[in-house]
Amino acid sequence: MTGSGHCFVEWKEQFISQERGNRVVHYFLKDSAGESIIAVVGTERSVRHMFYVVAEEFVQVYGAENSIHAGFKWRSRREVVDWLTSMLSKQHVQGDGSSMYFYFSAFFLFSPCVWCYMYPVIDIL
Repeated sequence: MTGSGHCFVEWKEQFISQERGNRVVHYFLKDSAGESIIAVVGTERSVRHMFYVVAEEFVQVYGAENSIHAGFKWRSRREVVDWLTSMLSKQHVQGDGSSMYFYFSAFFLFSPCVWCYMYPVIDIL
């Protein structure tokens, strides 16, 4: 897998070890070709306290593109999830726009609070 021309379409979380005090979790980014790369590794430093670092493989393949360096770390799962999600958003925004169009279309079609605001607009059109 090369670093150029990729487009991440989803991320997933995989628990490697559930043993209390020794938990390990891996986070993967999946590209549009269906290939996954490990992006983040989380390890339990003490009971119920996780520590997350960017995976070396991810830095080697995508580090220069994504301004992330070896040893980059997060202190909470929420920070990791926000970063993984931002990786998806960046790719969609840089694309041809069709993915972003689909995202916003789906949001407006399936968000119940938006329907009440759409009806007046539809009547005008």
